[in-house]
Amino acid sequence: MTGSSFFSRRIRKIGVTGLTLARGERGAAIVEMALVLPLLLALLMGVLVYGQYFMLAHNVQQAANDGARASIVGLDAADRSAVASRAVARSLLAVGGTHSVAVSETSEAITVAVTYTAPQGSLLRSSLVPSPDHIIRARATFELPAD
Repeated sequence: MTGSSFFSRRIRKIGVTGLTLARGERGAAIVEMALVLPLLLALLMGVLVYGQYFMLAHNVQQAANDGARASIVGLDAADRSAVASRAVARSLLAVGGTHSVAVSETSEAITVAVTYTAPQGSLLRSSLVPSPDHIIRARATFELPAD
């Protein structure tokens, strides 16, 4: 047996072993990805759903604050209610969906309650991850100036 044929067989054997090892590692990587990918996608969807929920909840609370602040300029209860409704509608114009406004008034304060329903195509209505309710409620109270 010559030295070159011994080395060529040895190199060929190492090459085949390396190729088999590479195939095994590639297969292990595919299996690991198949196990981890659904968890990562669920985590990503959770971040998106709850991110949208917190954004919408903040917008609804800010709209209630704007409505209560704007209603202070009204002359009577009906006028204050109309001004508050317009201010809330203006604040929620960019987020879509439907909303309702309830204005209650005492001799000392005005309370504006806003109920917002997320649109049908919203991530809050998806069933991929457990999500909060698609109806968001917020209220804000503003004190009336003393006469």
